[in-house]
Amino acid sequence: MVQDFFREDLSDFESYSAGRTDYKVRLNANESFSNLDFETRKEIGKVIENSIYNRYPDPEALEVCALYAKYANVKNINVMAGNGSDECIQIIAHTFLNTGDKVAMQSPDFSMYGLYTKVAGGIPIEFPLGPALELDVKGFINMANSEKVKIVFLSNPDNPTGNIIKREDIIKIIEECKCIVVIDEAYFEFYGESILDKIDFYENLIVLRTCSKIGLAAIRLGFMITNNVLMSELKKVKPPYNVNSITQSIACIILKRPEIIYNNVKNIIAERVYLWEKLSNIDGIKLYKAKANFILVEVSNALEIKEKLLKQSINVRCYTSGKLVNCLRITIGSREENNCLLKNII
Repeated sequence: MVQDFFREDLSDFESYSAGRTDYKVRLNANESFSNLDFETRKEIGKVIENSIYNRYPDPEALEVCALYAKYANVKNINVMAGNGSDECIQIIAHTFLNTGDKVAMQSPDFSMYGLYTKVAGGIPIEFPLGPALELDVKGFINMANSEKVKIVFLSNPDNPTGNIIKREDIIKIIEECKCIVVIDEAYFEFYGESILDKIDFYENLIVLRTCSKIGLAAIRLGFMITNNVLMSELKKVKPPYNVNSITQSIACIILKRPEIIYNNVKNIIAERVYLWEKLSNIDGIKLYKAKANFILVEVSNALEIKEKLLKQSINVRCYTSGKLVNCLRITIGSREENNCLLKNII
């Protein structure tokens, strides 16, 4: 039987399912609610029309990386582009993990850390967050060192809780964990604090960024930013031509006009304030810290509310087990989308 050739360690492995995308109000995937304006899309259309389709893209995405380096205020040589930050996570796992190596992460956090660890033959070690969904930094460091983990993955702000790890605690983790530390700043723009300025100071630090949360989810573009030593090793595993020509062309247009990103983020944060205020006035809803482009809320009947919203073609993320049982993660929508949610969530 063909199943005889399957990997035994993946026998109970469940593939990631992104779910349907045809809902009228999509507040489940932490996307931006704003599409690019007409003139920008028109400019993109011209670039796509004139693209060279019979040739491979720039294998290093040099112009894109240079523009993002300027945006992030780092050196060009410290930036690698990936097919979304998901691919960057995968590259890290395959670069450093041997079969049986352990990887530490907080729980809950972005599920792809554990997924790519397992695919690479590693063992995910999850450290549960506290009652207020906070990270016990000292306990986490002790666990990582006692388990002799090879990599630490931490999103900051955390997805799905929206909580943050203070800068001084991030530095403590980098300094005291005897391993590579990956800080995923996918939601950096909505929080404002970064550890990027330390990539050359700490030899074990890698920072991840993405364009998916700031209005460019469709083009699948992420970045890995680190020092020269780690970058040289990571490049051994990076696939050639991993970022296609269309993605590179679109990203260049947007990154040359970063005000598009700034305005988008500003609008999302304004709607976050609005939605937070409205939700906080509804009895029976507990809100957690909101430092990203979503709000995590706890209710007594999350699944019932989820089903009620789906009947109105409104989709939010619902958790039915673990520490987030009866929690809903609500992506910040437009004013119209937020009002639609508020009307139907009661």
